[in-house]
Amino acid sequence: MCWEVAESACKHEKHYVFHRNRFKNTGALSKLQLPMPSLAISMEPTFLITFEPPRNLQIIDPGLLGHLYIEWQPPPSLLTLDQCTIKYKLKYRSTGDADWKVVFTKKLKYGDGFDLSKRTEAKVQTLLEGHCTNESEVKSDWTHTTFQLPSQGKAQIRDFHCVYYNWEHLTCTWQLGQLAPPGARYELYYWYEGLDHAVQCSDYIQTHGRNTGCNLQNLRQAEYIDFNVCVNGSSESTQLRPSYFTFRLQNLVKPSPPEKLSVSISAYEEIHVAWSPPAGGTPPHCLDYEVQLTEHDGDADAPWTVCDAHGC
Repeated sequence: MCWEVAESACKHEKHYVFHRNRFKNTGALSKLQLPMPSLAISMEPTFLITFEPPRNLQIIDPGLLGHLYIEWQPPPSLLTLDQCTIKYKLKYRSTGDADWKVVFTKKLKYGDGFDLSKRTEAKVQTLLEGHCTNESEVKSDWTHTTFQLPSQGKAQIRDFHCVYYNWEHLTCTWQLGQLAPPGARYELYYWYEGLDHAVQCSDYIQTHGRNTGCNLQNLRQAEYIDFNVCVNGSSESTQLRPSYFTFRLQNLVKPSPPEKLSVSISAYEEIHVAWSPPAGGTPPHCLDYEVQLTEHDGDADAPWTVCDAHGC
């Protein structure tokens, strides 16, 4: 007896069928197929794709007071690639930030607000997924870049503070820098998305003839988006360092006090306090109220008790 192997092949797999030869009394040779299982080997295609990271990564300052654009171009090897989705993973931060901000995008440009007094760094990689990668996500290496304005002196302003009064007008104030020379002059510029360029304050608050604050009106279009401010200084004797700030107006609102306050005592000696919402543009659903009561009996220093929904 002997064994013979018969082979049949298809595109990605081979089947092996074993036969045994048997000699009969007549001397004739015949083949008898035994009921043995076939051995099947499946060969899936392997995708091994490598490509370069995005190129020409740069951080651009368009002069919008800290609103920078991060731009890049796709790797050349992917320009003619189809049947795949190309995305980018962008990470960026400023000096002193503990964590990276992460963005996934199909675009080649992204903008955000930064403190221009700090160093900014960004990195981006390409993400490829689809039929060309057998539906697996393939990542390129990272490409990096940094951005920082040249040093511009040390006499910055101090104690910069802004309040959005009654959801109607913004007032920003500051103190002069400790190293500011006597003739130093400060100016405030602001920008938000929708403006073509940075705009200078037109209503300054002055202390002893020098600008120490600014009033801004008609900022409804700037609500719920980043509001960028730069207070820049100039002097004939020395270079002054600008200060940059980014905030959102709705986080700085200080409403007016409630109106039409009334207090009454019922026959059961229950105190009833009523009032009307303050005038102005603050949405009513954004307001919370705190009620305090005191019994001073002529004592102006008597303590106040804070009341809530459960009583005082």
